[in-house]
Amino acid sequence: MKKRIAWITADYFIDVDCLLVPYLQQNYADKYQIDWYVIKTANNNIPIPSTPNRIFTMKYRGKDPRIILEYMKIFKTLHLEKADIIYSDFVGVPYYYFVLSQYNKNKVPLIHAAHNVITYEVWPKALIWYVDKIFRKNQHFQFFSKFTMEYFKEHYKGKSYFYCPMTLKSYGNVQTNNYHIDDSKLNLLFFGNVVGNKRLDLLISAIKHLPNQYRDMVHLNICGKCNNPSPYLKSIQDMPNITAYFKRIDDHEVAELFTKHDFLMLPYQDVAQSGPHMIAYQYNLPVIASDIDGFTERVIDGENGFLFKVNDREDLTRVIEEVVNMKPQEYKCLKENLKKYSIENFSLEKISKKYIDYFELILK
Repeated sequence: MKKRIAWITADYFIDVDCLLVPYLQQNYADKYQIDWYVIKTANNNIPIPSTPNRIFTMKYRGKDPRIILEYMKIFKTLHLEKADIIYSDFVGVPYYYFVLSQYNKNKVPLIHAAHNVITYEVWPKALIWYVDKIFRKNQHFQFFSKFTMEYFKEHYKGKSYFYCPMTLKSYGNVQTNNYHIDDSKLNLLFFGNVVGNKRLDLLISAIKHLPNQYRDMVHLNICGKCNNPSPYLKSIQDMPNITAYFKRIDDHEVAELFTKHDFLMLPYQDVAQSGPHMIAYQYNLPVIASDIDGFTERVIDGENGFLFKVNDREDLTRVIEEVVNMKPQEYKCLKENLKKYSIENFSLEKISKKYIDYFELILK
């Protein structure tokens, strides 16, 4: 008899599950009935594919107490008491998990997909408190990076968990031609929402401090939404080799950006897992990243990408100079190594098997 999995995904995590869940539904249909539900958060316009079994659209924001009634209505509709596993790729600060636990009356194994693990300075206190409650009150977890799993093991004893990275993130084939690239230069890309811990300021400073002969050979495109662009615009106003597109990048433009550039820049000072990193690997775009745990487990320095010392402008400048001096054959070899690494570690077949192995383990 098939086992039923009630799979709940937040719209803000849709890119994590949009390829994986249909693949599981199709390739493991003989063993599992996977009912996939997506919850669209209030005032969020993230596009959702047509593949989920059902999409729920929330009326209220996460901290509005009235959202409790919406959660209750959803969980009642899902008939969670008939599931064998509940997989939850949803955060929902501060009510979601407390309401979900009340509707899990049969104590069905509930797997929490843990994107938020290690607390950072930028986290609001409510999120820190809420994540700790999730870890203490639940038993089954998934981690998307090895270093967050190790952190969890040290701080929360006696829990069940598995590690499986995110799938590569595809935005299809190139559909646009909106961004000019100078093929005579080394083209660098900074992509995604601009927040302080991503250290765009460090990257700009590193390019400013390149020797003249290197600075003229490099161009950086900054592409992503920024709530306070003024400091960045001021710092690059005299730099013709940096162009800023401070806006939300449409999904149909993503493939163009990741195929036109030579390197994705990840100068972050901390990270759990990076969405742009996985997009880069999908399009076989090497990265230059800080040597923090979230990157060192996936970037082999000098083999499939490059690492520099975190928060070290001089070392980042050194790496940029190094890649400017790469010979075409060296860059070709770098991309070949990256392609092989991505196939070996992030194929849908390999990743889906990790999920199935864990499902079978907790259903014994």
